[in-house]
Amino acid sequence: MKSDEIRDILLKTTFRYGKASMGVPVGEISRVEFAAMQVIRRFQKEHPDAGGISAAQLAGELYCSPPALSRILRELEEKGLVLRETDPENRRKARIRLTGKGEEARRKGCALAAAYFDGVLARMGEEKMLQFLSLWKELVEIMENNEA
Repeated sequence: MKSDEIRDILLKTTFRYGKASMGVPVGEISRVEFAAMQVIRRFQKEHPDAGGISAAQLAGELYCSPPALSRILRELEEKGLVLRETDPENRRKARIRLTGKGEEARRKGCALAAAYFDGVLARMGEEKMLQFLSLWKELVEIMENNEA
């Protein structure tokens, strides 16, 4: 197979994956809101005394710009899923944490996504899935490091 054919298949498959992954159920929140809530929860679990994650840390984890993160946080706050509070050590910064309602929505999203992926795994098989994930991880690392 020629390299231009391989590139074409890679590009088409990448776009198809993006479109297909939009269908992963996470409840009544958007996928990006779910992703943000997952990062916030992981940070809270790893740093229980920190009072929440900073906006800069959250933006870095989500690979999004500060304006995009601001929109995401505003929506999550309006839904009562996160709290943004002033950092007592640096009043110019905020700490973000999940509310009880946010944790409940996150858990529901996890359960829905887990059921979806369990079905995908059952159809693909564990051995093939592990091979695929290993190769996919390697591909992403190469792309991130621009070694292609």
